[in-house]
Amino acid sequence: MERDIIEFTLPPAPRGLCFDRNDFVKTNFSVDTFLAEHKDVASLETMRDDLGVYLKVLRFAMIELINKDYANFVNLCATLIGFDKTIVKIQAPLGQLHEEVEDVKKFIEEAMHELSLWLNQRHALIKKKQLLKFYSQTINCLNSLDNILQDITDKTRQEQIILADRAAMEYNQLKFSIGKCDSVTKPQHKKQYNEVGSRLIQILNDLIFQFWNDRNEDNLLKTLMILTSLNRITETEMLIRKQAVAPLLQEIISEPSLQRSKEGLNGIFERIFSLLDTKLMLLLKVTQHSKLTFQMQKFRFLVNCFWCEIEHRLEVNLASIFAPGNPQLFYRRYTESMHFIKKLETYCHCNETVKLLHSTAEYKSFQRRWNLPVYFQIRFQEIAGGFEASLKLKPVQQSNNEFVLEETSKCWKALQDCWSEGIFIEALSHKFWKLSLQLLSRYCSWIKSYCTQKSRDVDVMTVNRSLITDCLNIYVDTLTLLHKLPSFIQNVESKVSNQKVKMLIKQSILTSEKLIHENKAIIKACMVKELFDYLNMQLKQVSDIPRLYRKTNRSVPTKPCTYIDLIIKTIKDFREDSERRLDNAFLVEIFESLFNTMTESYCKFVEDVLTSVQKTEESLRRLKQIRELSSQQNSETAGITDGDKIRLQLNVDVVCYSKLAHSLNINLNNVHKLSELTSMTLEAVKNIENK
Repeated sequence: MERDIIEFTLPPAPRGLCFDRNDFVKTNFSVDTFLAEHKDVASLETMRDDLGVYLKVLRFAMIELINKDYANFVNLCATLIGFDKTIVKIQAPLGQLHEEVEDVKKFIEEAMHELSLWLNQRHALIKKKQLLKFYSQTINCLNSLDNILQDITDKTRQEQIILADRAAMEYNQLKFSIGKCDSVTKPQHKKQYNEVGSRLIQILNDLIFQFWNDRNEDNLLKTLMILTSLNRITETEMLIRKQAVAPLLQEIISEPSLQRSKEGLNGIFERIFSLLDTKLMLLLKVTQHSKLTFQMQKFRFLVNCFWCEIEHRLEVNLASIFAPGNPQLFYRRYTESMHFIKKLETYCHCNETVKLLHSTAEYKSFQRRWNLPVYFQIRFQEIAGGFEASLKLKPVQQSNNEFVLEETSKCWKALQDCWSEGIFIEALSHKFWKLSLQLLSRYCSWIKSYCTQKSRDVDVMTVNRSLITDCLNIYVDTLTLLHKLPSFIQNVESKVSNQKVKMLIKQSILTSEKLIHENKAIIKACMVKELFDYLNMQLKQVSDIPRLYRKTNRSVPTKPCTYIDLIIKTIKDFREDSERRLDNAFLVEIFESLFNTMTESYCKFVEDVLTSVQKTEESLRRLKQIRELSSQQNSETAGITDGDKIRLQLNVDVVCYSKLAHSLNINLNNVHKLSELTSMTLEAVKNIENK
């Protein structure tokens, strides 16, 4: 970036000026621009005065500067006298020196150009000399290699491997030299190079199978090392696969062989491993030798030869094993195949080989051939469909089982089936776990649907004991199911190897446990509603009490009414039937919820009766006063009236009702309106005792 200010120190300006002193030394200073920028800062008169002030400062500074360097100013003229003559005097020597420098420069440039040409020629000669040297080496190597290859055929196998080693070194030297002189190599020499290379490789390939058939481990190892030095690993692996492994597997991996095998697919796999442990063991042992494995490029006999050929023949010759139509057969064959791969991994001498096995295209193709989604869909229909078919509109009881209801037993069996031998496949663990959660959710929704259904095919004047029994059975089964879930989770975790997945399983099961716990409230509400529907019909009989005492001359009540007895009997029967099956805490919750609902209704009925009695007595009192006035009589009737008997009867019933609630061990403070109901009847009978 260009600098706008020249490095020049101006004298400091007084404070309060309307401009900056550095504005005047800018390279692009302009009067018009200066005025335009400062027109809004101060008026022209103020700017004129400030400029005058700073002008005085500059003049004073200039005088000070002149006074400071006055001697130099005076001596400047004396120093410059005769200086022009000195300049003219040195011009001639400087010009001569310049010409000499130019001549030397031209001479050096010519010498450098000549040297460059000479060096280029020398470099070209050296390059040609090297080409001739490499060409000579190529001819010598070709002749030497040709002689060695001719001598090999007449030698013993021990001598052949020695000559083959020499031939390989010659061939590598030939390969290097012919690569350096390719531009001058004649076509016939190139042809000869390809021919001797093919002959050498053919001899080494023949030696591999000769030494393999003779079980000569040392010479086989040497042959493979020679091929490694020739960078023929991939080609040698393919050769061994096609000529050694493939013929041995041809009869083993086929449909007729599968049909003849008594053990099925597992029998074929056992024959394959037997082959690896016998005839092919030498190849496996030699290719895993330390002399070969330490090199950058390694023989992978187990993966590239043995496994790849097996997988290819399984897909081509035994395609039927991948058919998912029969889930039992598919499971057995899939399990046997995965076990085969696991066992094959034990033959790998290091983790690197195992990873290589998993990364091969054949391994990935083999895994994809197993149509696991279709298999799971079939199992889903079997497990989920069977459980869904067991869900009836009304629960079915069964015997000889840890669960009371058939539906719960079917749900538990379906959960067990998801993770049982013969069905569960670890690769589908996420799908089977999802199915397990769906089964639990469906079981909970069935409970909710049954407990909240609207229509009941039972007379409302009686307690639906069948419904109560079903609710008790459902509750007992849910407790049993919750108690068995931890063991189920342990079984699931034992089937899964991934620790992260195990943590996810523990977290996700909490939602299902919460759903099952929520059924407790649904079951309680169902039983409370069923009991209340019947008991409320009894409580309505409170409105019949006035008819019992109006002009009937009945004695003062001391016993509760029949409806109270029916309520006590109903609750007693329910308690006797349920306390053997329900835990006390849940039973108390049921009674508290029931009495909350009942007491609210009971309080309303009693209040209506007391209000009606009050109105009736007021009407009778007014009528009586009218009659007394008309007959001029003022007699008073003493004793307990019919209204008092009604109030006393209500009080006796409420007291008995409260005792019933207390006998059930429920917290009376949690029963709303019970104290209000008791106070209402006590207040009604308070004045009767004074009569």
